[in-house]
Amino acid sequence: MKLERSKISAGILLMAFVSAFLTGVNAKAEDAFLFDAYVKLDESAERAVKRAQKWVAETQLPDGSWNTPHGRNNTGVIAFATMCLMVNGSVPGEGPYGKEVGRGLQFLLNAQKESGLIVASSDSSAPMYQHALATICLAEIYGMTENPRIRTALINAVNLIVEVQHNEGGWRYQPHPSAGDISASVMQVMALRAAAESGIYVPDETIKKAIAFIKGCYNEKEKGFAYMKGGGPAGFARTGAGLVCLQGLGLHSDPIIPNAVKYLMDNAFAGKVEWMWYGHYYSSVGLYHYGGDPWKTYYPKVKDIILKNWEKSGHAGDLLETSWQILILGVPYRYLPIYQR
Repeated sequence: MKLERSKISAGILLMAFVSAFLTGVNAKAEDAFLFDAYVKLDESAERAVKRAQKWVAETQLPDGSWNTPHGRNNTGVIAFATMCLMVNGSVPGEGPYGKEVGRGLQFLLNAQKESGLIVASSDSSAPMYQHALATICLAEIYGMTENPRIRTALINAVNLIVEVQHNEGGWRYQPHPSAGDISASVMQVMALRAAAESGIYVPDETIKKAIAFIKGCYNEKEKGFAYMKGGGPAGFARTGAGLVCLQGLGLHSDPIIPNAVKYLMDNAFAGKVEWMWYGHYYSSVGLYHYGGDPWKTYYPKVKDIILKNWEKSGHAGDLLETSWQILILGVPYRYLPIYQR
């Protein structure tokens, strides 16, 4: 199969931002096109991405998992590692890492249970995290390849997410309804968003409940997002997650959006940040789609931090952290649907 750039551009939006749920584009996102020149991947950053990808590829095992502490049986980590190899154009059987992407895909397909749950280990403490990330990866690849086997697996994965949503609209760690938290819920929203954009049915009621839950996590006083609905302190990673959720659910004109962007810009580089790279992963996507001055300011700063961290070994040392950082640096490639405006 020859994969054309137009085919990639027509793929799903991983965290979605233009889909059946959207009714328009944020003016800030439109303005952001004016700033693309400020975030082009320079030669040093491109060399760094390719060097880090080489390390990721070399640590993969023949069965599609990774020879790292968290990459052997964790389908979420395997999904992230697979997607970071796709950031500059590889898909199963195509591109410099087509073989490795194909292996990662096969591992995820083989891990799916009859229920639709995509986990490789029965003792996972947070199976819905892993399931959502694996679902995103399947949707990403299906949107580019239209492979019927992936479609079947994707439908089953989406049905599970819909079935286990709590009546207040959120999700938690286990595959059964329970009071949600924003970290687990953002992943489910991303997965539903990606699947919907690739043509998989997602009930309107599921989306409506998710909107109510995410907005309920907003801390009006701090202008950021809390871990759970109804209170609690705002945090950097949680606010990045909340921003991505609202954008993915189509609420581009909601007044919460600029407040969340300001919170991220005030806290992204403010000393020690809790769950730093997890937060930057979400923030990079949310700020990219918001565009304008925040994105123009944010990307060069986070890029410089990553490149400095990679100076000695060429990667972050940890598979998951390296994958996040590759995906963050890879925004200017705009190959992955997550980065298609």
